[in-house]
Amino acid sequence: MKGTLSTAARLASSPAVQRAVGRAREAAKGTAAKVPRPAEQRVTLKASDLSGVRTTDLLVDGVEARAARRRSRELHLPRTLDDTSAWAALGALAALLRIVDDGRRSATVIDTVGSRSVFSRWTTKAGFAPIHVDVTRPDVVGTGIDPHSVDMVTRLHPHLSQPETVDEDLARGSGALRRGGLMAVTVRLGPLEEGGMGIAELRSLIARADEQGLSLVGDLDIADSRRAQEAQQVEGATSFGLALLTFRRR
Repeated sequence: MKGTLSTAARLASSPAVQRAVGRAREAAKGTAAKVPRPAEQRVTLKASDLSGVRTTDLLVDGVEARAARRRSRELHLPRTLDDTSAWAALGALAALLRIVDDGRRSATVIDTVGSRSVFSRWTTKAGFAPIHVDVTRPDVVGTGIDPHSVDMVTRLHPHLSQPETVDEDLARGSGALRRGGLMAVTVRLGPLEEGGMGIAELRSLIARADEQGLSLVGDLDIADSRRAQEAQQVEGATSFGLALLTFRRR
């Protein structure tokens, strides 16, 4: 028996046998690589699934934010505990599906926040492939991203555009947009001294953006102004909400 084991061991250690075993292992790896793996299940979404969701809107209470998160669950989108991010992402997703999607999920979408954002996770689940680069930074458009080549750019809560930088964010982001492309941003709604913008400041921003070739998708109406004013007048209120603004490049 010892002789037999010794002979088997000698055979197993021979160069010829080792080469054969190595070839078999490589062949197995190649076969495994060719076996199709199940893709992550996509969510089938249509623009009509987001009917009633505004692409430009004000968030002034938690009820609206919680309703947006509940609706995202009904649509089988990835879970989030952030009601406010859900509200902003749902509005931006509605704009994407209604205006720039061709039904084939081929739109080029840039999320300046990153892959972990609610908007990126939801658009990925819906079949898009968002790119994560901050085109609102200087010199990104023209180097990392070709000018006028993108269908949509987003900068959404919690990574807000600040009152002192939002004009630059819009100018740089729109430089990446093709004609007809969208840019959605969120800004804090509230007193300027607390880093927010009131209705008057928002309207001024919208007018300046329009002069630069960006048309607002949707509007801020009298009811929005009243809701914002009521929220600001709540006793003890300081920072009191969020504005989602979606623009289309002419």
